[in-house]
Amino acid sequence: MKKINYRTIIRYLLISVIIFYLIFLFLDINNKYIKLSKNLKFICIILCFFISLLSRHNAFDLYNIKLLQIGLLLTVIADYFLLILDDYYEIGIAIFILAQITYSIRYATRKRSCIIKRYIKILGGIFFLYIIINFFINIPLIIALGLSYGVCLVTNVYMSILVYKEKTFPKLNSIMVVAGMFLFLLCDINVAIFNIIKGVYFKYNSLVYQISLVAMWLFYLPSQLILSLSGYKFK
Repeated sequence: MKKINYRTIIRYLLISVIIFYLIFLFLDINNKYIKLSKNLKFICIILCFFISLLSRHNAFDLYNIKLLQIGLLLTVIADYFLLILDDYYEIGIAIFILAQITYSIRYATRKRSCIIKRYIKILGGIFFLYIIINFFINIPLIIALGLSYGVCLVTNVYMSILVYKEKTFPKLNSIMVVAGMFLFLLCDINVAIFNIIKGVYFKYNSLVYQISLVAMWLFYLPSQLILSLSGYKFK
């Protein structure tokens, strides 16, 4: 029986993701076929998840890649709410928070239980303040969720740097983790800019709005693609 060549399959998936990436960027830049663009984006996110599944057959650490797979699966679910349904934003962001917490556990090879306890304290504090403030001013839940997500993301950017400095992962994998998290951060900076401009009218804002619209996925998909490969054993 012929052995399955997982490396070749991963290579074809990578090529497919890159082709779809270039197509939907072209569509976004020209503001055409929005639904097609969304579908291509979601397909790419699913393919990134499949790449991580196939990478398991040549992973540098099985437990590590399982955490990566959980994070990417949560990302697929979150993007289904935020991108495809374009609704239930609170649920989508909450799932993204879980994805980021999963990545934190992945990056903290020691004292993983401490990471969970720390997040419970920090996120619990944010929502406690949200409840208190809400007695006086009505604040949308999405604000508290967005702040919580931001804390998780910035924490992971910092932890990814520690992964590289402390040589927790193989060198190339460490570089990929840092690159993936920084691209993730750049994506979400543009998400914030996009939503601020969308929610509040600024004069002459159309150029910034269009740039942030394209830049979100310009950074986001590469971040997911790089992260999906960050558990692979290259040598």
